[in-house]
Amino acid sequence: MNKEELKSLLEKFDAGHCTAEEVGMLESWYLQWRTDEEIDLADAEAEQRIDHIWSRLDEEAEVQKRPLRLWPRFAAAAVLLIALSSGLFFYFNPGGSTPAMMAKQDVPAGGNKAYLTLADGKRIVLTNAANGQLAKETGVAISKSADGQLVYTLSDQSIAKNAEPIYNKIETPKGGQYQIVLPDGTKVWLNSASSLRFPATFANVKTREVELSGEAYFEVAHNKKLPFVVKTARQELSVLGTHFNLSSYADEDVTKTTLLEGAVLIHRLGNVVNPIEGKDFVVLKPGQQANLRKTIQTGPADIEMATAWKEGKFVFNELDLRSILRQLSRWYNVEVDYSHVPENRFFTVFISRSVNLSKVLEMLEIAAGIEFEIDNKTIKVINLKH
Repeated sequence: MNKEELKSLLEKFDAGHCTAEEVGMLESWYLQWRTDEEIDLADAEAEQRIDHIWSRLDEEAEVQKRPLRLWPRFAAAAVLLIALSSGLFFYFNPGGSTPAMMAKQDVPAGGNKAYLTLADGKRIVLTNAANGQLAKETGVAISKSADGQLVYTLSDQSIAKNAEPIYNKIETPKGGQYQIVLPDGTKVWLNSASSLRFPATFANVKTREVELSGEAYFEVAHNKKLPFVVKTARQELSVLGTHFNLSSYADEDVTKTTLLEGAVLIHRLGNVVNPIEGKDFVVLKPGQQANLRKTIQTGPADIEMATAWKEGKFVFNELDLRSILRQLSRWYNVEVDYSHVPENRFFTVFISRSVNLSKVLEMLEIAAGIEFEIDNKTIKVINLKH
């Protein structure tokens, strides 16, 4: 939330038009405002308005004798909000020091790291590869661009019509991410601990079929003659041209498909005798998310949370602590000792993915009342305060 958005929210509250969620959001910032003297809106009129609203919030809290809501359904769990735009920062512990145990064994954030395996088995480390052409096969040039993308471009128009497709595979390790432009112009962002198997060229194929393990964001180039198909361990997804995020990690019990643009057809894989629409296959519309466990369930999508990783952020909106720690494990390439991690504890956390692990854990400690330590690249819970 930038300065203008905050001012707009303040005006809505002053006029009595805020929703319950917006009031809870504002109260979260109010809690921070009272303890952080470094916040500066550089607007005297806005600050006067804030003082007036804060007084009303103080009176409301005193009359009702209750803690600040910190967003609906979070009375038992603190909410951590960090604005990372327009120079407006909110920290629960500005200038505070990182706990010694975490600082001593701190872990930096992940970055652009990936490996490319060609059809002949040759493996190229993309992380340290020089910009320019890396390889050439089946009439396709494979290059690394200046901004770190892997780009496939057709360099030979005379590919034999009966030539069998050959496949490449790009893999990101824990602590890695990468972007690739496929031969048809489709753009794919791979999250950490993910892999994508794809044809080096889409010539002589009836569908543009790729295989995904992990998580990726797709911007599929439109081609009504060649459907684009993404296969995972649990489902098959077909599109003509669209934008969507697909998460299918082996250590998660759900495959999530979030649609931003276009339409996608999702089929549940397995021995489905009489497939039922809405359970075994669905057509997803923009703004919807499909969650596949034993059957497919659809509902409104949290677009920001589903795609935040692509924008360099962690957005955990009402997410349980164990799921949060699994994401941290992948991005920071660490293990998690779950023996003392409580279940059914939900949090909302917004923070950059570029900060060190200790900073994320420090924020969670403040929000969750849980103390962590980093021991031999393993996150451990060492104390539950409440």
